[in-house]
Amino acid sequence: MSEVRAEEGLQADAREDANVPRRLGISALAHDAAIYGGVRVFLKSLAFLLVPLYARFLTPAEFGVMELILAFAAFVDVFINLSGVLARFYFDRDDSRWRKQAITLFFLIESIYPAVLIGGLLLFAGQIADTVAGDAVYSSLIVIALIDLYLTNIVDISMSLTRLRRKPWTFAAYALTRGLTYVTLAILLVAVWHLGVKGILIASLTAACLVFVVSAKEYVFDLVRGADWNVGREMISFGWPTVISAFAFYALNLLDRFFVKHYHGAAETGLYGVAFRYSQIVLIGVFAFRMGWPQWHYSWLNTDRHPEMVARGARWFFGVLGLLVVVVSAWILPLFHLLMPERFWEAARAVPPLSIAALATGAYTVTVVGLNVTKRMRLVPVTALAAAAVAVGLYFLLIPPYGFVGAAWATAGGLWAMALFVGIASQRIYPVPWDWSRLGLAIGVTVALALASLAVDALVPFTASLPVRLAITLAYPAALLLGGFLQPGERRAIRRRLRRGQPGS
Repeated sequence: MSEVRAEEGLQADAREDANVPRRLGISALAHDAAIYGGVRVFLKSLAFLLVPLYARFLTPAEFGVMELILAFAAFVDVFINLSGVLARFYFDRDDSRWRKQAITLFFLIESIYPAVLIGGLLLFAGQIADTVAGDAVYSSLIVIALIDLYLTNIVDISMSLTRLRRKPWTFAAYALTRGLTYVTLAILLVAVWHLGVKGILIASLTAACLVFVVSAKEYVFDLVRGADWNVGREMISFGWPTVISAFAFYALNLLDRFFVKHYHGAAETGLYGVAFRYSQIVLIGVFAFRMGWPQWHYSWLNTDRHPEMVARGARWFFGVLGLLVVVVSAWILPLFHLLMPERFWEAARAVPPLSIAALATGAYTVTVVGLNVTKRMRLVPVTALAAAAVAVGLYFLLIPPYGFVGAAWATAGGLWAMALFVGIASQRIYPVPWDWSRLGLAIGVTVALALASLAVDALVPFTASLPVRLAITLAYPAALLLGGFLQPGERRAIRRRLRRGQPGS
């Protein structure tokens, strides 16, 4: 759960809000996403180095227990995380008093109700551990994970505000503080003091406690008395459909662990967990985009160019992230050979489909824009539950015969169904001029080359496969260039930017 002020000093909120540009170009989206992504790349690089460490001190079955504990915590998170609500109401008015009221109401909603829910669950930690992980002895792990979840929920308010105010370096400072604390403690608790899964969870909780304290200044000075609870009810009305859609996302992303454990045991669940962690290389890019996306497209909200800019941002998302999917798919097996014990190499087969699934979460982010800006989020649960039903059907179809690899493909299928269903509903309400030919080119080439990478893994001897993997990697930009993904004007603009970046230019 640990996920993880070199710049601006704290200023008065009115001045901070005034510094948020009303119309941001693609370069602003790229700038923010690069900082968010750069921080995540650094932290995930450290986290990826922890996976081989864990693999040497944990058995696949212990890895499986950790996956199940984290999957349960994610299930609870479904009911307390009203993601997107603060961003939507924060930008409703360019007024400092309005924004302070929105922050206050959101803080109250996200601190009181989760405390009641998580407090109740803590009373039944033993029974929950027996149901989730198969033994009440794991109750202490449930307790640690739930407390970590509550603190993370509050910390997310601070992290959201740094993004909404376009303070990416402040965001980076908090994220690095949490991530580096977690990594350092995890190494000590697992490799030195041999606390196993409990050590990993304690490291995560300690890091959350630290950032909870240091980041509170982002919102405590904005809390006001006498907030209008009519606005609070509107927030809840806007946010509750996201709970149902988040439940559907849970079914699409995490319920598969329990299917794998039921049909194939904890060891295969552990292999699946390892594969999921390496597919997060793609999720880093997706999350970086998502962190820059709301404030970027909302800056165009009250102009007639908003739909056009949404379509433009989506094109660049699929073009850039598709390359990352291809790179991960082509080179994951050599990476496993380099870093992981041999007993975990089999997990590499699930990484390409999980990377394709990660791309689908970004697709959902852009296709749901119409429902978001029109505040028609009540339509999301219907489409989300339909996609979850597709995913569960695929779990029953693919997991019994194909194990954790079948789970990966089922997850990919369910998430792409989600993006499609939501996109259809959103397009009816808020038409966006999608460039279907270029989007189809990027997505089609991505999937084709990921499948080619799996074929290479299965059919080509490892040493001989290295030049083939390089050819697959280079084939992606070549296919997009030859297929006309970049228009002439875009090519000229890229060349101008590259020339300006050259010494002496």
